[in-house]
Amino acid sequence: MSLISRFRAIFAAKANAVADQMENPKANLDYSMTKLEATRRELSRGLIEVSAARRRLEAQRTQLAAASERYQQQAQAAVDADRDDLARIALQRKQDVEARVAELVTGIAGLERQEANLKETQVKLERRITLFRSKKQELKAIHDSAKAQLRVQESLSGVSEDLADVGNTIQRAEARILEMQSRADAIDDLVAQGVLQDVLEPEADDIERELKRIGRNQAIEEELSRLKATPVA
Repeated sequence: MSLISRFRAIFAAKANAVADQMENPKANLDYSMTKLEATRRELSRGLIEVSAARRRLEAQRTQLAAASERYQQQAQAAVDADRDDLARIALQRKQDVEARVAELVTGIAGLERQEANLKETQVKLERRITLFRSKKQELKAIHDSAKAQLRVQESLSGVSEDLADVGNTIQRAEARILEMQSRADAIDDLVAQGVLQDVLEPEADDIERELKRIGRNQAIEEELSRLKATPVA
C-alpha cells in the first residue's frame, strides 16, 4: 500500500469514527426510550391532577347537595311558622345551590371524560413502551453484531493489504537477489576469461592469465578427444 493510500485509509477510519459518534443507533434508541418514559411520567402526573380535580368537584357537589337539603328544610320550617319571607330566602338560596350543582355536574362529566381519555392513552403508551423496549434490545443486538462483523471485515481487509505488501517486498527481494547473482556469475566469467583480474590473485599478470586460459582450453580439448574415443555401448 502506498503512503497516500495509507493516509486515505487513516482519514476514512477517523471520519467513520466521528460519524459513529455523531450517529450512534444505540444512543438514539436509549434517547427515544428516555423520551417515552418522560411522556409516561407526564401522563401519570396529568392523570393524577385530573382525578384530584374531579374528586374536589365531587366533594363540592356533595356539600352543595347537603346545603340544598338544608335550605329545603329551612323553607319548610319558615312556612310552618308563617314566615313566608324567610321561606322565600331559603328557597332562593336553594335554587342558587342547585344551579351551582348543575355546573359542577357538567364539570365533573368533562373531567371524567378527560380522565377516561388519559387512561386509554396511558394503556396505549404502556403497550408502545413495552414493544419499543423489546424492539430496542433486538436492534441493539443487531447493531452490536453488525459492528462486530464490520470490524472483522475491516480487519480482514487490512490483513489482505498487509499480505499484498509482504508479497511485493518478497518479489522485489527475489528480483534483487537474482540480479546480484547474475552480476556475480558475470564477474566470475570475466575473471575466468581473463578480462577482469581476480583480486585474490593480485600478483598474477596478463601472461599468466593467458597461460591459464590456454591450459583450460587444452584440458577441454583433451576431455573432448577422450569422449570421442570411447566406444558407444
